[in-house]
Amino acid sequence: MPLWSIVPTWFDIERRFSRSMGYQPGASFQRSPNNEPVSTLQLNLRRISNIRTAFIRAEWQAARRLGRRFADIDIASIINDLIDVVSQMAMIVAGSTLVGGAIGAGIGFGFFGIGALPSGAAGAAIGLEVSTWILAILGLASIAEFFVDGLPQIFDHYVRGIKVAWEGTRGEPGLNPFGGDDPQVVDRAAYHIAQGHEEVVILLLGAIVAYLTRGRGNASVLASEMQASSKGAKLGQWMLEHEEALKRHPDLQNAGPRRGALDKQESPPPPPPPNRRADEPEPKKPLGMAEHEVPCFRLSEKHRNLAKEFDDQLKAQQNGLNDLTVDEYLKGRKAFTDGDVVRDPKVARDARRAFSLDMESKFRNQLRLEGRPPSEAAALAKKMTSEKMATLAALHNPDLFAGGKDIIGDFGDRRINSSIGSQWPSRISGLDTAASNIPDINRETTKVNAKLKKC
Repeated sequence: MPLWSIVPTWFDIERRFSRSMGYQPGASFQRSPNNEPVSTLQLNLRRISNIRTAFIRAEWQAARRLGRRFADIDIASIINDLIDVVSQMAMIVAGSTLVGGAIGAGIGFGFFGIGALPSGAAGAAIGLEVSTWILAILGLASIAEFFVDGLPQIFDHYVRGIKVAWEGTRGEPGLNPFGGDDPQVVDRAAYHIAQGHEEVVILLLGAIVAYLTRGRGNASVLASEMQASSKGAKLGQWMLEHEEALKRHPDLQNAGPRRGALDKQESPPPPPPPNRRADEPEPKKPLGMAEHEVPCFRLSEKHRNLAKEFDDQLKAQQNGLNDLTVDEYLKGRKAFTDGDVVRDPKVARDARRAFSLDMESKFRNQLRLEGRPPSEAAALAKKMTSEKMATLAALHNPDLFAGGKDIIGDFGDRRINSSIGSQWPSRISGLDTAASNIPDINRETTKVNAKLKKC
């Protein structure tokens, strides 16, 4: 059976609910023989719709978090593939949780014959199944001992997010005894689901590092094994390019199998150098790069009403710039001036799609709270989203011209984005000089220290 075939779709989940519950009148709740409110099929399908929206939103949030967290190893080139695989893996958890009846839906199937809550024996079972699936998809079976044990506890983020969306979707305002939907339910659910995505990616990369270091594996051999997988081949090449940076990254140092009492213990830290006493403090590290104030960026008179947007975009560019090491900045600048930086249209397209779906969902929920009928709210939300997206541009923080990576950090006003971008060429030479003055030996550990301001 193809590995992708075991991943449930949202249509599969909705169909299971529909077949089990059958047609039921009423928008949200009906009464049981004991006069207790019981959720209807329509309400449960709305709950699933909110969970689906939260999953879509979580992909964007997780990609943005990981892009910032691992910007120093150019994760942007593989982030879409990683999020795609992790999201599909999360669908197995969602299918088991929802159809398994973990949230009190009254449906007791279990998508794979596994209990819905990923804890205890059920958690171990679904953890083994899901870990086997994702490692097979990526061609990473060799790292299983460093990956499997850490997965079940991460599932709690997914279950929490699903539960938040389920319980926060309570029905139409004024039509049920519990009030209307929580207007923040999708945002809160997406936060937990995005945490799950982020931790799975970190666990996966950490397991690769553990295999290459503590497991004494060979990166070239592992990459050749990953070549057999269409999803893993690109990740394998990226791993080879960034092997040393991955091994040094502080977030990837804790993965690994549990140690037993008879396992060989790690060797103690080395003694201090002979020319320094044990109680003598370590020598001071370099102080870093002195702050460089970039010539101010001018806000056009015709954009005075967008002053806050200008300040926000400039601040985001400054934060992104100062997240780069001097080495990353100089290499990014060289790549741009040499014409080696090429925008991947898929990166912007995927980010734009996720952002527009998020915006449309918010518009639709707001219109429903204002009392608009569902069909009218949906059509109007789509129109409002289309009009708004036409004014927005995908933002690189910092700009690609200023050494940034092809990672979409946010969306902002198109006019302001163009204005700031067009002013960079006449303002960046001083920053290039300041960065170039940092000694080569310190560039990989020294952060850029730039100040951007409005005229």
